[in-house]
Amino acid sequence: MNLPDEFYDQSSALEDSNNNQTVPSSNGDRIKRKYLLFSLNEENYAVPLSCVKEVVALSEITKMPQAPAFFKGLINLRGKIHSVVDFKRKLDQGECRIIQKQTSIIIIEIEDLTIGFMVEDVKEVVSLSESQIESELQISSTVHEDYIQGVAKLQDKRLVILLSMNRILNFEELSLVRHKLA
Repeated sequence: MNLPDEFYDQSSALEDSNNNQTVPSSNGDRIKRKYLLFSLNEENYAVPLSCVKEVVALSEITKMPQAPAFFKGLINLRGKIHSVVDFKRKLDQGECRIIQKQTSIIIIEIEDLTIGFMVEDVKEVVSLSESQIESELQISSTVHEDYIQGVAKLQDKRLVILLSMNRILNFEELSLVRHKLA
């Protein structure tokens, strides 16, 4: 599913001032969080909307020498330089496919850094209640277990792997990103 062009604007639905508030859902359960749903290898993943600054269309990435394979390079976004990570490669699932009008960069704040994560297709923003999320799972996955916050069951029976953005990059990797921006 391709999102409309206005989704990519900074003033889009991602800037929803209620994205951290608890609101009642139609079934009486309390909605705890909104998540941005995206795909890699045709599998669904989501990150908390609270850490997403915006979603931008894929733009020219300047490669950096002697960088790890998951580090794609740097982009200039409205005059600010941001590091870009290939999310698929970071999760050890190959390289992100470049698909016209689908491949996007999710701009995320981790600690004191703003980093872009390249994904194959941004799908939608979903609201999830606690009852939809299984966090005590013993799962076999190619995604490092520490990165996974839980698995959500959507209304339409799809399963979505919820990622913990604070664990995706370790201390050394965050230091590398800081160094490349310095």
